[in-house]
Amino acid sequence: MHDPRLPPIVQTAFLRSLGLIPRNESFPGGMIFFIGENSFRAGESALRGKAVVLGPPPPAMLPGLGIRKDRGLPLLEGSDACAPAQGERPYTESPAFLAYAEHELAAGVSSSLRRRPFTRFDYSDEWNNLGFGRVRADGSIWAAHGGFVTEGAAQLAGIFTRTPAGDQYCGAYLTLFDSPEASLLWCSRPVGPLDSTEWTVIERFVCDWRAEDMPCLPCLRQIPAPCRCLVTMRLDCDEDVASARDLFEWYRKEGIPFSLAVKSSLELGASDLALLEAARAAGGTLLSHSHAHQPDWGATPEEAQKDAQTSRNRFAGLWPSFPPPDLAVSPFHTNPPYAVQAMARAGFTGFVSGIIHNDPEYLLGRAGTVPFAGGRMVSISQQSMLHGDCRRRQGEGMEVHIAAFEAQYVARGIFGYLDHPFSERYQYDWESRQQRLQAHQRLVAAMRRYQGVWFWSQQQCFDFVRARAAVRLRVTPGGRVAVLAVPERRDIAYRYKGQEYALSEVEPG
Repeated sequence: MHDPRLPPIVQTAFLRSLGLIPRNESFPGGMIFFIGENSFRAGESALRGKAVVLGPPPPAMLPGLGIRKDRGLPLLEGSDACAPAQGERPYTESPAFLAYAEHELAAGVSSSLRRRPFTRFDYSDEWNNLGFGRVRADGSIWAAHGGFVTEGAAQLAGIFTRTPAGDQYCGAYLTLFDSPEASLLWCSRPVGPLDSTEWTVIERFVCDWRAEDMPCLPCLRQIPAPCRCLVTMRLDCDEDVASARDLFEWYRKEGIPFSLAVKSSLELGASDLALLEAARAAGGTLLSHSHAHQPDWGATPEEAQKDAQTSRNRFAGLWPSFPPPDLAVSPFHTNPPYAVQAMARAGFTGFVSGIIHNDPEYLLGRAGTVPFAGGRMVSISQQSMLHGDCRRRQGEGMEVHIAAFEAQYVARGIFGYLDHPFSERYQYDWESRQQRLQAHQRLVAAMRRYQGVWFWSQQQCFDFVRARAAVRLRVTPGGRVAVLAVPERRDIAYRYKGQEYALSEVEPG
């Protein structure tokens, strides 16, 4: 397997977490990231130092990782298949799933992810309201590779498939090998768990593990200190904007910013404009939802850039006293690299990304810089959609959205959720505005029971993510963390060897 997308996708994942890209090498089917200077090289079988190894390793490397190949285990081919969520089933899942062991490196993995399917759908074959991406079984860079078992390493997560006869073990997914000379974290998937908060296993290994005798790297806190979880909401306004007035009034009464992504080709009446202006005045954010609402923003890079620029110009014409939006939500949530590049050329600096259906490059477990955009764009994945049909099939409760929030809470991340205004044509399967309002009220009430939850607008969240993405860290030969530029904000922090520190207190160097 050789996929040229692999290095930038994974390198950018490390950059989002660490503010640096560790020294790395590729091997056929995967990559090694070296933590410190005294690590092994990819071609060596006697492995030393500290490193993260991603993907199926060559045979010579297996003994040094404490794993071996077992060809007697069941094959994974097709086990990621998942029927669309429809009819009366509350959701659908693939036969293949991951199961996590109890281990301190998995402390950032929430209970809802301790046993998680390769694929899950809450609505058709589009949405996974729990927020994680799709683990494939097709041999691609997005696939887990079965058939490896531990031989000296500890298994942190295993691969299983559900069968009529019971669960079948198919191999290790995440392992940890420790010896006096080495500390090696291995994942059978070439991209690792970068499209889920399971990425915190990588972060904890890099910044905390064996701090007394192995090198560590600092890990940037995903959210401001001392917040424990950022929450942000939005409505994607494909049609009747003003129909969301009741929701807005409730959010304004609660002091929670109300953000709206607007298709700029809409014919906006006085009541629509009044709501948009009131939302902005109350601290909310107006984002672009494209101009013409075409898949991928257009069929070509040129069409996509024209649509993105037209959308910004339309906002500028409506509100000449405000700068046009620099944030966007893609139509149909499609984000091929050429569309992301087109958004950047049109002047956007951030976009909301991430559904399980498409464009896995931009379904991020950790917010920040994205690949294939020249470092100019940041993104936050927000996949939890409030939808009347889903709620009916899942028993009128909000448990799945609360579980998605808890995943970010445990991981100290950003939880974003969305809904839509009604229209004459479509009500997103809500029975009434009152039912929709009650769903929002219950979700907010549940999140407010947790300590340290902050409710921010989309703009506030992106401003923080953009400032954090500009931070570049390094560790000096003497073991001191140095920042290469003075940060724009004083609420950015990092974790290093089990302790958290304010970045504003770090000396430049």
